[in-house]
Amino acid sequence: PWGMSFIDNDNILVTQKSGEILKIDLSTKSILKLDHDLAVVEPHWQAGMLDILYYNGSIFVSYTENRGEGKTSTSIAKGELIDDKIINLKNIFQSEPPVNNQLHWGSRLAIKDELLYASVGERALGSVAQDPSNHIGKIIRIKTDGSTPEDNPYVENSDWLPEVYQIGLRNPQGMAFNPNDEEIYITNHGPKGGDFFGKVISGTNYGWMDVAWGGVDYDGSIIGDGSAWKEGFLKPIYRWIPSIAVSNLIFYQGDEFPELNNNIVLTSLKAKRLIKLDFKNGKASNEKVLVDKIGRFRDVEQNKIGQIFVIIDDEESGIWELRHN
Repeated sequence: PWGMSFIDNDNILVTQKSGEILKIDLSTKSILKLDHDLAVVEPHWQAGMLDILYYNGSIFVSYTENRGEGKTSTSIAKGELIDDKIINLKNIFQSEPPVNNQLHWGSRLAIKDELLYASVGERALGSVAQDPSNHIGKIIRIKTDGSTPEDNPYVENSDWLPEVYQIGLRNPQGMAFNPNDEEIYITNHGPKGGDFFGKVISGTNYGWMDVAWGGVDYDGSIIGDGSAWKEGFLKPIYRWIPSIAVSNLIFYQGDEFPELNNNIVLTSLKAKRLIKLDFKNGKASNEKVLVDKIGRFRDVEQNKIGQIFVIIDDEESGIWELRHN
């Protein structure tokens, strides 16, 4: 499994990298496979069906799309869930250009003010993340029908793609709406070091790969001039050195875990941790490990009554519920 989204307190939609979309009743543990005809690539390593978002009866799903001749893109489809069937599931976005490699697709989804935000990885192509004439290494913002909002930052520049909202990212695998300040935040994979948590701000640039947020390349070589940050780029709010392979996050609000209220709960793949961060006045601090040693934490979500569930992404994959000791 890769992504999940609550329909109600007991029922969730779950994607599997192997291409399935599942509806799972958490109270009975019954699993229903929902049919679709998306051109999901054969699953391997990072590729496959990715995130899913249920919103007002609609389903939005991101996936690695087979675009032909070995080329793939991070794509987003929208459909309706009616009587346990997905109806009219069609693409509303395809990242351009399609690329012939198997790395760094992103990809998370969030909605704010009836607009869909999505993260697109830079496909291990580095500095193309600085070029707004492609979608690679970007945050994109579209309307829920796939059209472009008139106030996107590059919409009036004919040389830039109008869906681009923020640039300079490497592999952003977490995204969440914060109900306290009504802003969107992301997590992003650095190279060897430099994972970060930060804010999505229109028209800004996180700097990849002019900067590596304190990380170095996997062979130890310096990226850019070795700077963790430069003037003119947006500065991350919180960083991890060494990398923990930070994945999805939530801003918790609920009665089940009052000690977590209004704080960040986020997942780590490489370090295999579920982590809490205090978040106040735009600053994150007091990192605490909530759970570890059960596997690679891929996704975390909460339902309306405050129960927290996580996806474990490894050979012992599954969905786990967080409970008090």
